[in-house]
Amino acid sequence: MCALVYQILIKCFRMSIGMKEKKDDYIFGDVREEKTVFEWEAAERAFKSRDKDFWITAISILVIVGIILFLIGEATLIVALCSVLFLYYVLSTVPPEKVKYKITNRGMYFGELKYSWEDLDRFWFKNSLDSEMMFMETKLRFPRQISFVINPADKDQLLDIMKRKLPLIENPPSSMDKTIKWFGDHLPLEKRQKTQ
Repeated sequence: MCALVYQILIKCFRMSIGMKEKKDDYIFGDVREEKTVFEWEAAERAFKSRDKDFWITAISILVIVGIILFLIGEATLIVALCSVLFLYYVLSTVPPEKVKYKITNRGMYFGELKYSWEDLDRFWFKNSLDSEMMFMETKLRFPRQISFVINPADKDQLLDIMKRKLPLIENPPSSMDKTIKWFGDHLPLEKRQKTQ
């Protein structure tokens, strides 16, 4: 109700000073009736299948670290590391289901979950595993960040639509990202493919 009153006041103000409606008012303007602006179907999470060599290397590293932790007397840490490896195994062997993403004039949908525009703060694009992703920071306590898997062909169209509602931030790699990339390049857990 407040949003409707706010939009009416804005329209009256614009008309009183002779201001034309913005282009994005055509797409996002009237919130009384929810209109779909763009929708796509993609995986519900980033996914990359791992081969046998990766798992042999990961388990070998876990066994060595486990022996060291056992000698120190940290049995609970060993159990925690085994649990994390098992979770990663499950997430990388079970492919994600397809889910429908939708952008409307009232907010964004991840399947049946709705995030209104008032709850979203800013967005950026980033690659995660083998997937192109769109990340959004929220104003909510939980979740602070949401991610949508996108189709690479739709990236330009999504960028054009999203820039009308939220600010785009260029996400430069942090020092942690650079460190993880360095370890990934120098200590691979799976076979490297030869480049010719």
